[in-house]
Amino acid sequence: MSFRPGSVLTVSGDAYNRGLVHGSTARELVHRAVAFYVRMWEQNTGRGRSELLERAGEFMPMVADYDGQIMQEIEGIAAGADLSVNEVLLVNARYELMMSTLFAGGGSPPMSGGECTSLAAAPQATSDGHTYVGQNWDHAVDVGQHSFLLEILQDDRPNIVTHIEAGFVGHKGLNAEGLGLCANAMASQHDRFAPKVPVWVLARGVLNAATIDEAIEAVRRADRAASINFTIGSDGGDVVALELTPIDVERVEPENGRIAHANVFCGLDPSRGVTDELALRFPVFCTRAARARELIDRDPIDADALMEILQDHGNRPESICRHHDDQPPDALRLETLSSVVMDLTERSLYIANGPPCETAYQKHTFASVQKNR
Repeated sequence: MSFRPGSVLTVSGDAYNRGLVHGSTARELVHRAVAFYVRMWEQNTGRGRSELLERAGEFMPMVADYDGQIMQEIEGIAAGADLSVNEVLLVNARYELMMSTLFAGGGSPPMSGGECTSLAAAPQATSDGHTYVGQNWDHAVDVGQHSFLLEILQDDRPNIVTHIEAGFVGHKGLNAEGLGLCANAMASQHDRFAPKVPVWVLARGVLNAATIDEAIEAVRRADRAASINFTIGSDGGDVVALELTPIDVERVEPENGRIAHANVFCGLDPSRGVTDELALRFPVFCTRAARARELIDRDPIDADALMEILQDHGNRPESICRHHDDQPPDALRLETLSSVVMDLTERSLYIANGPPCETAYQKHTFASVQKNR
């Protein structure tokens, strides 16, 4: 295989051509991604591949209506990887398709132990006056074998660098307008399976934005079926957490210029009419969220301080830095697959492809997202 997990892929041209290069270059990884989620579906629902692909296809008109270019890119990925459009939609809608079984009575929950922790710091909280966002991305161990950095060069929208699963159109990353995005799963009683705009398509919508206000509009205008948190920062010095549910978008402001967000809602006001399902089902998530808040409040922040927080093993096994060998043999093998810190002032990205306590961060500075490009 010439293109390997953890590599960097650059795509350019119109939306379809970007997808075509993505799909053809990372063909084997896209196939791995599809196979993984088909297997997850079959094992956790007892239902077959054909039903899953049929459900995935229901997202097509919603994605096309939300953003035609994103849909064209998905079509290009499918053509390049020699897959059906529904198979690539399956990957991009895997959050809705897999997480929805937790609340829809569709068998045992496949991702019930999944987790991520995201952080942000505004200039008043940092020792160098920079703005930072970062996260640990925790998922099933096998998913690391189909993930990589994607550089997207766009003529009419900001250039983007995003760390993705093969076939995705967006995930955590930063853009040429100085906007940075991290994400972590959440769940509410309003979550359900429905063919709405997938959260990873929304992530691309955020990364296509020039400002935080545009990013908020990008998520507000979409019909949504699942809850998620987007932690967003800008090189202008603003940071915010956007808690998305199917019924609302709540803007959570930083405290002392800092944000720490795990898989539970922050300061959930009863007036929202939202129940925090993961906090109820997995109270240990609240402990991890509190640990992240404790650590980010300690000292002035910089890139090294965020990396140190993301290596923390407090409350192990429910720690910020997660290890699959902490779990029972019959559990889904979950681990911190990557740890990312983005310096939005410098427009640089540090990534550890594995648990950051074991894997060194590598610094990437892409000319395509610099201020004077």
